Amino acid sequence: MVKKSRRVIFAVLASTALVSAGLTGSAGADEKNPVPSGSAAGPYVDAEAQLAEVRAAQLHSEGRWAGSADPGKKGLQRETREDLYPKFTDKELADRVAEDQKRRANAPAPDPDAGEVMATELVAEGLRVDIYTPPPGMSPEHLADILRKQGKKGVEVVRHGKAAAMPMAPGDCAYGSARTFTCPVAFWTNNGFEDPLVRFNDHTPAQWPVTNAVYKWHQTPNIDSAYRFNSCPFQAGARCVDVVSANYGPVWTGRWSGFFPTATQSGPYRENGQVIQLNDYYTPAGWTRNNTVTHEMGHALGLGHNVYSNDVMYFQANMREDIGGENPALLASIYSVYR
Repeated sequence: MVKKSRRVIFAVLASTALVSAGLTGSAGADEKNPVPSGSAAGPYVDAEAQLAEVRAAQLHSEGRWAGSADPGKKGLQRETREDLYPKFTDKELADRVAEDQKRRANAPAPDPDAGEVMATELVAEGLRVDIYTPPPGMSPEHLADILRKQGKKGVEVVRHGKAAAMPMAPGDCAYGSARTFTCPVAFWTNNGFEDPLVRFNDHTPAQWPVTNAVYKWHQTPNIDSAYRFNSCPFQAGARCVDVVSANYGPVWTGRWSGFFPTATQSGPYRENGQVIQLNDYYTPAGWTRNNTVTHEMGHALGLGHNVYSNDVMYFQANMREDIGGENPALLASIYSVYR
């Protein structure tokens, strides 16, 4: 059933060219030495062990996790701030799309390295999918090699290429430089709501601006995002995505991990099991924590890596912090029908 009053349909107006601004990492970061100096104190945390612990907490403790950090003032913030971040109107979203396309008008061709570092594995819960974001200066191939040496299964680098110029429809996998991470598209079901409701359950310390990222994505029409801190009690039809951080060592800056209920990497997400992990190891240089949090939430909602280097969803961490126009336009199209 089409949401007639809110369906967002655009034509692609410009090429998917990229610019290279904002991707310089710290000194010495390159293919042979791609890792900036770390800043986190204390021993490394096993990301897989933490992931299992957080997923267990999702099922048994009203969303509370014993490893939650002191959030500072953000732990007192409201679930949404539509007074400051209202939903985009069709015109506002179209204007943002035009702004994105104008920025790219004289940019170089798309980066041939742009794509996903993904890992897929069929497990008891369904098909597990992980998407990784490398730091500036690290190629997808290099990160994939690191993950394979760590014993990660099903690792591959998925290239995007250019998007076809076509009108938007709910099943489209690309719009301008924006991409869904799987095609056919992955999505949250409505579960009785007019728009799917995704609650981001924050367990991170004050330096990770999770509230700000949630409020930005909530502006997207046809899907609602809400902020919670270390509490995500049962609400019929809603679901929780946990956001955690730790010192995972010199690997990725962020990882999204979730499940599909069958062996197919598309269609509705499994209702629980989604977790975002943010790496405390790095001192941001050529990128920001705001960028990384916002980027990983884009994955949780259904987006893949953008082929435009000055975009919050670019395959490497960078300086862009706003969600742009084509990213929310693509999401609004995916969620413009009831599922």
